[in-house]
Amino acid sequence: MVQVYFPNMFMRLINYNAMQGRALLRVPPRMTKTEVKEYLKKIYNVPVTRVMTENVLGKWKRLYGRRKLVTFKRRNYKNAYVKFESQRTVSSEK
Repeated sequence: MVQVYFPNMFMRLINYNAMQGRALLRVPPRMTKTEVKEYLKKIYNVPVTRVMTENVLGKWKRLYGRRKLVTFKRRNYKNAYVKFESQRTVSSEK
């Protein structure tokens, strides 16, 4: 019997530039550069050249009510800037 492991970490595509072969992904803060690279390589068969990460702190928000002020903090997240091996060009053939 073959065991199949599904990832429990999710990525959200924020920006993609096909001309330069780059993408911006929002990933969980605990995910490392090597995990991002292996995730894209094994699940989506995308050859990745370079991964750069940036930790972003969640913003503090205030809600003003009639009787009191409620403050809360949004979640922290990590941005992953990914560069792919092959640059795809868009042709305008008709």
